[in-house]
Amino acid sequence: MKKIVIILSLALVALSSCKSLKEEWQPVFTFGDNEPAAFKPCSEADLPGFPGTFTSIKDLKSKYVGGGIEITGNVWIKGQVISSDETGNIYRELYIQDETGGIDVKLGRSSLYSEYKMGQWVYVYCDGFTLGAYNGMPQLGMAPDNTSANEYETSYIDSQAIIDLHVFRGAFADPLPPLEVSENDIKAAISAGYSGELWGKYVIIKGLKYDKQIFALLYPNPNLPHKSGNPENRVFLSDNGTWGINTWAMSKSKYVEYINSGAWDAAEVGSGNTRYGPITGKPADYLKDGKVLGSFGKDAELSYKEIMVKYATANYVSHYFTLGKTSVQVRTSGYSKFCDYEVDSRIMDGSATCDIKGILTIYSGAAQFSLIDIPEVSVKVN
Repeated sequence: MKKIVIILSLALVALSSCKSLKEEWQPVFTFGDNEPAAFKPCSEADLPGFPGTFTSIKDLKSKYVGGGIEITGNVWIKGQVISSDETGNIYRELYIQDETGGIDVKLGRSSLYSEYKMGQWVYVYCDGFTLGAYNGMPQLGMAPDNTSANEYETSYIDSQAIIDLHVFRGAFADPLPPLEVSENDIKAAISAGYSGELWGKYVIIKGLKYDKQIFALLYPNPNLPHKSGNPENRVFLSDNGTWGINTWAMSKSKYVEYINSGAWDAAEVGSGNTRYGPITGKPADYLKDGKVLGSFGKDAELSYKEIMVKYATANYVSHYFTLGKTSVQVRTSGYSKFCDYEVDSRIMDGSATCDIKGILTIYSGAAQFSLIDIPEVSVKVN
């Protein structure tokens, strides 16, 4: 982690002015010697060393040249909170938005919704942070850590001391309404790539039609290596309908239920052009031809299907929708509170379109939604 230079006296001002105890469900009282102080929002006058002007989120993102870049100097951005991790679909990330764009700030903490309210102003001192991308999506975090093997351009800001000295909670304000975007808007953003102005913004897309296709990447034993260089421990569900999945994602129990249903029996182990056979086969069978590493140990005599049940975990699902001829994915975490919610049957059978609101991101050149709230709030059936 690269060194972040902070002037101690200014840091003390920041902490005394802006730091507060975590808000809880019950009211916070301000009387009595032992009572916590009420939350006092920061103003621009409270910000330590603030130069008097903010860099727009758009201008900050324009500094990116690929591979991640360290931001140095007295650079500040501000934005309103547009994300919440209360439902669990957004994890250890905070999205903020100004009039020029949005960005993912990788605060490495959970339950951020208890401190960062929708619409609240947030000020970020960027010196020492790294501006990077994940499959094209702009992110602000720390430099890549030693465990990332340089696969990611940023890592989480998971030191509370660093958060306290760089991220300041401002005044509450009304939550921002979603920006309605058209197919042409999405096409323009995709064409612009990383610099697309829609990425990281809270938007609504109307008239989406279900494409009757999903994407999911499954790891038979997630405890073993499962990156792209380990095709023997990867199973893709894609390019062939919905694979019997009718929920937004899948908890561990739902994952096992889908496996045992037989709907995935034709799914192949492998990645890219390297394919071994269906999940009903055994690693030991594929080993005979020298195709699979012997890392499965005794499990090599089990079928992949049995291995998947043995090491089952919750899993994300991406559902594909179309707006005109443009594809939009809705990606839901298996750890979200609504992971096992069924997609409305009218959406799935194509008898109705829907309007979806959430944070729009880019993933490998495609538009992708992250829902903030439960589907009953985020997805309207027309």
